Amino acid sequence: MGLWRAAMRDATPLEGRDRAPGDLPTETSPAAMAAGKVRPADPSEGRSEAPPPDPAPLPAPPPRTVLRPVGRPRPQTTATFHPPALDTFDPAAGLDRRTADRLKRGRRPPEARLDLHGMTADRAHASLSSFIRSTRAQGLRCVLVVTGKGGRKPVEDAPFMPERTGVLRHAVPLWLGQAPLAHMIVGIYPAHRSHGGEGALYVYLRKIRG
Repeated sequence: MGLWRAAMRDATPLEGRDRAPGDLPTETSPAAMAAGKVRPADPSEGRSEAPPPDPAPLPAPPPRTVLRPVGRPRPQTTATFHPPALDTFDPAAGLDRRTADRLKRGRRPPEARLDLHGMTADRAHASLSSFIRSTRAQGLRCVLVVTGKGGRKPVEDAPFMPERTGVLRHAVPLWLGQAPLAHMIVGIYPAHRSHGGEGALYVYLRKIRG
């Protein structure tokens, strides 16, 4: 026994040999992780990943806006093609009986003539307005406006589009009855056949006062 103790006196004890079981490093202790024996547990392991949410639907496209050219409003024309409301050859303010009778018999020759036949409604309306203003400023009284009887003759601006039957013949009295032309005329009368008959109109102008 004395010899054993003498032999073990110079021996070096192994590291960790005399440690208690509670002092031994565990697999999750910092010492074990530092030694590279155990890697830390990933908290995401064992979980099933949720699928990504569906993408939000795209917003509906805004409604298409159709741009149209802006210009002058089209002159009004009649919607139906009844005979135009012309004045009768009766005496009226600015028209004596003798002159009315001469107009009716075709014995009052027109002092100026405007031919609208074949024009578009826009062009005819502008031409009529200019003609009435000009002839009245000259002191004329009886003028003739040729509208045509209507038919299928192509208009000048669009020869591929046929003219509707009687459009200008029905539109001219309507235009003359509206401001600013209405106060410039005494009446509108059907022309005698010697001056165009159904395809023309007499327009009797008021005198300029002052």
